[in-house]
Amino acid sequence: MTATIEDVTIIGDDTQNVIGNTVSGDLIQTQLTFVRGRPSMVLSKDEIDERVAGYVPVRNHELIADALARRQVIALSGPAGAGVATTAVAALREVRPSLPIRLFSTGEDDVEEISGAARGYLVRAGDEEESRLRSCVEAVRASGGLLLVVGTEVEQRGFAEFLPVIAVDPPPAVAVFRRRLERRGLGGTGWTAWPRATELLKEASPGDARRLADLVADIRDEGEVERAYRGWKEQLTGWFAENSGLRDRALLVAAATIAPADETSVYGAALSLARQLRIKVEGGGLGWCPSAGLSELLGAERVDDRILFRRHGYAESVLRHVWDDYPLARMDLLTWLSALPTDDVVVLPSGLRRKLVEVFADLAAEDGAVEKIVQMAEAWAGDRHRSADLSYVALARTCLHPFVGGRVRRTLYEWSRLRQAPQTLKLTVVRVCQVLGETHVSIALTRLKHLATHGNEQVRDEVLAVARELAVAHPRAVFHAAREWCRTSVRLTVRQDGPRRADVGLRLMLDLLPNGPARDVLEVVDHLACYGGERIRPVALDAARELAARHHWEVLGAALAWTGNADGRPYEVATPRAALGTALFLHLAAARDVAGLAATLTGPGAVEPRACTSAWRAALAAEVGPAAGHEGFAAVVALWLETACARPDLRPGIVETFTSAAGPDPASRAYLAGFVRAWSGTRRDRREVRDDLLVRVLDPEWRRLVLLLWVRASRAVRSAG
Repeated sequence: MTATIEDVTIIGDDTQNVIGNTVSGDLIQTQLTFVRGRPSMVLSKDEIDERVAGYVPVRNHELIADALARRQVIALSGPAGAGVATTAVAALREVRPSLPIRLFSTGEDDVEEISGAARGYLVRAGDEEESRLRSCVEAVRASGGLLLVVGTEVEQRGFAEFLPVIAVDPPPAVAVFRRRLERRGLGGTGWTAWPRATELLKEASPGDARRLADLVADIRDEGEVERAYRGWKEQLTGWFAENSGLRDRALLVAAATIAPADETSVYGAALSLARQLRIKVEGGGLGWCPSAGLSELLGAERVDDRILFRRHGYAESVLRHVWDDYPLARMDLLTWLSALPTDDVVVLPSGLRRKLVEVFADLAAEDGAVEKIVQMAEAWAGDRHRSADLSYVALARTCLHPFVGGRVRRTLYEWSRLRQAPQTLKLTVVRVCQVLGETHVSIALTRLKHLATHGNEQVRDEVLAVARELAVAHPRAVFHAAREWCRTSVRLTVRQDGPRRADVGLRLMLDLLPNGPARDVLEVVDHLACYGGERIRPVALDAARELAARHHWEVLGAALAWTGNADGRPYEVATPRAALGTALFLHLAAARDVAGLAATLTGPGAVEPRACTSAWRAALAAEVGPAAGHEGFAAVVALWLETACARPDLRPGIVETFTSAAGPDPASRAYLAGFVRAWSGTRRDRREVRDDLLVRVLDPEWRRLVLLLWVRASRAVRSAG
């Protein structure tokens, strides 16, 4: 099969030769920082500690903690901003202070994982289904762990039959405000007694109180804090009342969306928005506000030829104001935000294009427009645009979103299993898994497994890079996942799926292997040798060779143990384990010490030559058999014979090893006799080793006897002389 995608030609195994665009490194760090700064997305240990430290107990905290201690499993309900998740974390910490806490999703995480050590689990009710949640509840109780299901009253209704629900009674918002000020370093200042805070926080939620405290810490100006807290509602309502011209409104929305930005980009974005809203612009470019009056119209400033808004949160509030007050414009806004980054007419700098996608993703997620998110992410990473950065931003910002994250993650799973997915989309999903792994490491690793299975070398390298990053925080989980990838690779039958998955799993295990014993990797290599077939066995052999560079003697011991299975059998019926062990032994036996001799016999921890008899028997049988022998066999035999020449103390053991390896098999004995003759040639220094071996393997017997008499006589003459 041959196909062409733009300037890339693909030949052969589907898209395995195509090279795609990868996500920019600085963008990855930017999005990781964004996600880590959103408590609703990430529940790291630091985030847990921060939540507990800033927690103001809800009015029914004792009831919640007591119910959790008695029942192990409860549900907490409350509206958005009521602090339901924070209350759950605080209750878990109070009931079992040392218990690890993690977010869990029964639709994506494996419930069987719960059967291990006891943990505290947080489950979002909005992501769950009754039968799966029942299984999760049973597993948690059996493990001795604790479980809290958090969500709104509506989300909890379907589980009331088997899950006791407690409605959270939030603390006074002013108390939350003051505690948050303390956490931001403003405790004991005049802000804790700010009179306007009490008025602003009437009927406010704990989330509103934390937001007000953060604005105080960021702004420190009473008037601007209040206006920013109210979303600049009064100012924006007044501006829209005074400026009814649709082109002027388009300019404000465009400028606020991409600011700070140069003037040309602002006008271009506004023109694109006008087209989307079907605003008629009579007079073309002359129908717009002139450049000299742009800053005044927008209430913005011009700094270094860039339009920016100084007022804290004002730019963000503009789009929010339009979104809330003009609901019929919402789909047009989403379409504009998604189209402008790749607009053929308005060409924006890369930074502004990314920012537009950030705004698009955030608004679409809040609106529940998950289909629009995944549609655009797929289009941006598709064959036309191949823009990994834009696709990555959309997916990274929404894969952990409390409202749409579950559906985005399911789409990531579907893409990871899609063999024919565009290369850039595969590479993008790999990097999104790094963000996903911040909270759901097992979910991220599952998607990485499928990407490694169906991806080419470029995709597999990216999978390894992301898995290594995840291993920094989750070394045990990543190592166990890599081992499982290897074990399951033997079940795959399609094309090169098995070797690809095994290759990535083994490389990852080798990367993460501690300096201790190499047993885990060797067990996997053994499993692959026995059940992986001819496609996977070379991958296992390569991994074992790499492992030997750090654990030479452990690997040699395993190789000798595996070749022992071939004792007494013709090579053609030897086990796959013995075949791999033989190839591995020959690789190790070829190592030389500083003197150029066989390091296996001379170096620290050297083995006795006779311990290698079974390996040599299998190797020799392969060499004389109908199939091709092992690569490098002759060179290793020559090295060991040279070692026998240089080390008389090792000579008897080496000669006996080769003799026993040949055994009674005529073909093996003839091969060895011919080899040692050719190796010795006319060199006097090799004559004794040659003769010692020939008197044991030369056939027929009368020739051995004649040679033995001649050897004894000649040596006696040399000794007498």
